[in-house]
Amino acid sequence: MQRLIFSKAQLLEELGIVENTLRALIEQRAFPRPRKMGAKLFWLIAEVADWLAGCPMAWAGDSTTAPTSGQKEGRAPTA
Repeated sequence: MQRLIFSKAQLLEELGIVENTLRALIEQRAFPRPRKMGAKLFWLIAEVADWLAGCPMAWAGDSTTAPTSGQKEGRAPTA
């Protein structure tokens, strides 16, 4: 059976964030609120995936190239 939910620990590990960041995002309504079953909190993977899909791209403009080490953002590489 395919996994449908993340526990808090799984979510923090998957996103690479700490609990304080998660709480701040939820308070700002910038992240899906957890669901509750008894005393356990969990997040639906589908809701987290939708949130991730709505996050802005890291680099504006040409999405096929990202700045490399030593290259400044916003400048085109020189030949």
